[in-house]
Amino acid sequence: MNNLMHLTPIQQNILIASIIGDGEITKIYPNSRRKNHSYREHFGLEQQAYREWKASFFDGLLYISEKSSCVRSVSLPLFTTLYPHFYDEQGIKHIPIHLLRYCTLPYFLAVLYMDDGSLCISTTVNARKKLIYLTPHIYLYLQCYPPGELEQLQNHILKFFNVIFRLSKRKDGQGMILKTTSVKDTFLFLDLISSITTDCPSMYYKTNWNERLQMEKAK
Repeated sequence: MNNLMHLTPIQQNILIASIIGDGEITKIYPNSRRKNHSYREHFGLEQQAYREWKASFFDGLLYISEKSSCVRSVSLPLFTTLYPHFYDEQGIKHIPIHLLRYCTLPYFLAVLYMDDGSLCISTTVNARKKLIYLTPHIYLYLQCYPPGELEQLQNHILKFFNVIFRLSKRKDGQGMILKTTSVKDTFLFLDLISSITTDCPSMYYKTNWNERLQMEKAK
């Protein structure tokens, strides 16, 4: 993993989270003139500010392709080295369990969440008292991964970040996602990533509770 070690710890955490999340390592097809894999991450226009924020950590290693609405890299030995950690022989993506030991900074959680997560609010109405109770939950929509891999990610997050996620059933993908079930863990998660996400205002609807609360009050 020498190529990965050339990145800073922050870059390692963001890159691994990005590949688990919205990013992908491109394939090298037969008869291709490329010798190495590259990175690619599609996004919608409403998320461009977030993708620019993410790419800003990489000193040109990742860049925005305006024409294709992608975060990209050139072909590099780094991605050739990483490819078998994320993909099996059939090209199916997996959580790189052996690489999680590098993912101990809150940047990992922040990017995984902003890529593939949501701040979901459940409401309870007390008509007699004329009150609406809001209960926030963090969801990580990683249903494309097997439940066994999600369990290992769940244990990793608990060990290094002390946040409890539970497996929750879904009808799509492989049937499971991760979610917080207690308000305590939801706010612990948001507190962990707050110093990292403060300069990414386009994602405040996910990361900034005060901003989200005002949105919910307006509803």
